[in-house]
Amino acid sequence: MATPKPRIRLPKSVEAGVPFTVRTRITHPMHTGLRRDRDGELIPRRIVNRFTVRYNGEEAFSAALEPAVSTDPYIQFELSLPESGVLEFEWEDDDGSIYSLRREISVV
Repeated sequence: MATPKPRIRLPKSVEAGVPFTVRTRITHPMHTGLRRDRDGELIPRRIVNRFTVRYNGEEAFSAALEPAVSTDPYIQFELSLPESGVLEFEWEDDDGSIYSLRREISVV
């Protein structure tokens, strides 16, 4: 499997207290543990099971993901921020791997 690649889309600047849309996606096969390979062997479960967003170190959004989530999970949500800061995005895999991105965002 190729290394999962996280991506995010958000504005470079936003207005204080005004909600804005955050879009995220991570390339990941999301194996449920129920499918079989060419030899008939079960493919072990491997999903992104947790997604967390922190704003200046404090949790701002989180989601628990389950095996029913499709390949390359896409998550969209709204945030509003009081001041400029850093958004940290973190996807946690069943195998303990963590994929993360950081973005500075300007509040005007």
